[in-house]
Amino acid sequence: MFKKFCPTRICRKLTILVVMGSLIFSSVFLPGCIEEGYSSIEIVDLSYEKINNSLNSAEKWLTSNLREKGYFNYIYEPSTGEYLDKNNMIRQLMASRLLAELCQTNSSLETLHQKNLDFVFEHWYEEVNETSYIFYNNKSKLGAIAMALRTLVYSPFFDNYNENATKLANSIFSLQNSDGSFEPWFIAPDDTYDKDYLDYLLTFYSGEAILSLVEMYIKTNDSIYLDTAVKSQDFYIDRYVVHLEDNYYPAYVPWHTQSLNKLYKITGEKKYADAIMVLNDKLLEIQDTNDCSTLGRFYDPMHPEYGTPHSSSDGVYTEGLAYAYEVARLINDTEHQNKYKIGIMLGVHNLISLQYDSSDDKIDGAIRYNIDDYRIRIDTTQHTIDAFRKILDVFDDESGNSWNYVYDLETETLVEYGQDDQADKEGANNAVWYALAVGTIVSIVLLFIIYLVVRKKQR
Repeated sequence: MFKKFCPTRICRKLTILVVMGSLIFSSVFLPGCIEEGYSSIEIVDLSYEKINNSLNSAEKWLTSNLREKGYFNYIYEPSTGEYLDKNNMIRQLMASRLLAELCQTNSSLETLHQKNLDFVFEHWYEEVNETSYIFYNNKSKLGAIAMALRTLVYSPFFDNYNENATKLANSIFSLQNSDGSFEPWFIAPDDTYDKDYLDYLLTFYSGEAILSLVEMYIKTNDSIYLDTAVKSQDFYIDRYVVHLEDNYYPAYVPWHTQSLNKLYKITGEKKYADAIMVLNDKLLEIQDTNDCSTLGRFYDPMHPEYGTPHSSSDGVYTEGLAYAYEVARLINDTEHQNKYKIGIMLGVHNLISLQYDSSDDKIDGAIRYNIDDYRIRIDTTQHTIDAFRKILDVFDDESGNSWNYVYDLETETLVEYGQDDQADKEGANNAVWYALAVGTIVSIVLLFIIYLVVRKKQR
């Protein structure tokens, strides 16, 4: 076909040159349109409505994934349509806590929540004297005990489980050392582990345990929970903040940010706010701020020891930033407010980009592992829900439900816009299409001229 249109070699060369020239024209013209005041192409375009819609879809997925027996589907593999035969108590109980919290504003979920509690207490909950614990796979983790306690604290049925909650808290007390540090196991597994692995576990469990005790204090107003939490928080401020360079691992940042946030609100002590800023400034060093395909995720290939890219981490890091932003606002620290707001919105952009929008109910609304891994795990969606709920709560305090943001990739700044700016946004989009259209028309016209010239010579 091409040879029929251009039978001579020079004709074919001219045609190729015209096409290439037109593409170059478009590529030159397009940035010019944008630069001349049409704003920028919307790399991040987030509004209250967009986040709220994503949140509603994710919540629908989570509540529909509680099995008839009373526990959550753990991992789903969309490529095979199978639920994998794996489980993890901490992640199960994080979903249980979220379901309990959702009941506070949606009483229709209480039946599901009670079914979930019944399963947990029948299959995983154990007692010994005045303590209780979560037992699974021949071990009991501090983190699982903390999540079970948090589930009961948020439950609308707390009064029915007050004694159970007290015994769970007693188990956390028993795992606190005299210096405020924690032991990671209530019942240790048969295998032996070195100190580095135990320290790694505590990067998760320590913040989870402190947070559960602070929330138990808020629920009961019993000072024993606050005193115990403060003792441990002070130890981990020294370990994870003062000696950050020696002990840093990003996983501890969001859990301690949440406990520090609540302790600051209770006590007003500046050391808690200062610790939050140090931790989250460090965390933002690994957030992707310039790659369009992975913008907003928390992963630095220069630090593989921090783990692989995963939406469960992205979700909890984004949630932690919302708690950090809240404290920055309370202390009128505008520099950190601006920094954390950008981090939050980029984090949200990344999470929404990983969300399924499908007619398949098994995946619709869920968050996949990452850009290259399409599996779903219960906590990938649970952490995203927790993050979005906190973000909407924090930003509602400022501007209600009318806010919208655009992120400028070149300057790495976040711009708030209202409805009056919609025309400018549409102008930017129109400029893009206009540039492409002009390039296409120029190509067609020049090709037609070549065609006429060739035809004339052939005659």
